[in-house]
Amino acid sequence: MITNKFTQFLLLFLLMLIGCNPVLPPTPEEAYQNNLDYLKKQAFKYWDKRSSENDAVMATFFMEKAHLLEPENLGLALRLSRAYHFQAYYIETDQNQKDSLFTHGASISMNVIKQSPAFKQVYNDVNGDSMTKMIQSVAAVEKEYIDALYWWAANMGRYLSSKSVRERLDYRDLAESVIHRVLSLNPDYFYGGPYRYFGALYARLPGVELKRSEEYFNKAIKSHPNYLGTYVLRARFLHTKAGDRDKFKQDLEYVINADPALIPEVMPENLFEQKLAQILLEQEDLLFK
Repeated sequence: MITNKFTQFLLLFLLMLIGCNPVLPPTPEEAYQNNLDYLKKQAFKYWDKRSSENDAVMATFFMEKAHLLEPENLGLALRLSRAYHFQAYYIETDQNQKDSLFTHGASISMNVIKQSPAFKQVYNDVNGDSMTKMIQSVAAVEKEYIDALYWWAANMGRYLSSKSVRERLDYRDLAESVIHRVLSLNPDYFYGGPYRYFGALYARLPGVELKRSEEYFNKAIKSHPNYLGTYVLRARFLHTKAGDRDKFKQDLEYVINADPALIPEVMPENLFEQKLAQILLEQEDLLFK
């Protein structure tokens, strides 16, 4: 009986002792990691819901904060580069803000490219001005840097699309070198992205036969027919330059009536492409003046 009472007393005392024991605050390292984990979790949660404009902007916001805490995380940096591209292309309407996002995205991707051992070696070995060294260096970048190559080109290409022919020509050789490298590593990257890029590029450059643009757009569509952005770009750049209203309307009406969920990973992009297609159709008379 005494033993039972003593045991009960001991258990009660231990419970009181545990209850009174204060929880120690996290160490600075633990607080840093907890904050970083929270920011990443929020960023990826909102990114998965980027078909909503507000959620897409929030994804960029949290990725920026996480990138500031972990700038050496190259994968996170490239996700931010893509998020900048997404927000600038699909959401922002102010040209200055679009330009700022595109240039930030391009800068982040280029910083990642410059981490490539092959890039560093060629850049140090090649003679010439900085642009010559860049053009030759990006052509040697390893496959694991393909994300950085593509999102640099995507961001820079969108930025230059609203700029003068002279400025576009200044970057032509570098852009072609980057995309040719992506093409050599994986021509299907991002749903025929290299083909799509060349299709838009050659439709806009003076002195280039439109047949080259058409061939690249056709390759992109053959590669991934359910990625709607290819049709929108072809209508916007190739068909308008060729003065072909029928094909312009055909591509855009196809996009509007398509099922955006056929590629679930980029359903948000497809949904926004449908909106862009509708806007372009409404601007038909202006575009074909």
